[in-house]
Amino acid sequence: MACWAEPQQSTVQDDFSQTGTHAEAPDRPAKSAHRDPFIEHYFRRIDPRVAETFTAEQCEAIKTMFGARGIAKHAVEVRRSIPIGRGRFYLVLLLGRERRTLGRLFSEGAVTKSFTMIGHAITAAAWMLPAAGTAVLLQAIL
Repeated sequence: MACWAEPQQSTVQDDFSQTGTHAEAPDRPAKSAHRDPFIEHYFRRIDPRVAETFTAEQCEAIKTMFGARGIAKHAVEVRRSIPIGRGRFYLVLLLGRERRTLGRLFSEGAVTKSFTMIGHAITAAAWMLPAAGTAVLLQAIL
């Protein structure tokens, strides 16, 4: 028995909505209390014929994998939808403390040596700016 739904005897029609997600088949049983909302959320975008092949153990592994990510809390989190012309575009700005190790950042390509050097230079300049400003102000006064 699959973790998504009970096996169906009838064939499922390929009915895609405008968003590209697979629509609910009319012969799919109504939601019941024994189904997991987390699994339903992720499997909603999968072809039901494929989703039905997952075992309960596989579904638990998927839930564990996604659940381990947790919900990130960011110091700054801005999510906006912007109309441009006839379409809409989204803007996401997230700012928070980096929790990945430097080795992981390098392996993922999120950081390069040159980018790290530039970051250190900007940080040093930001720390030096008040000191330089104070020195210029004291020299002007004296």
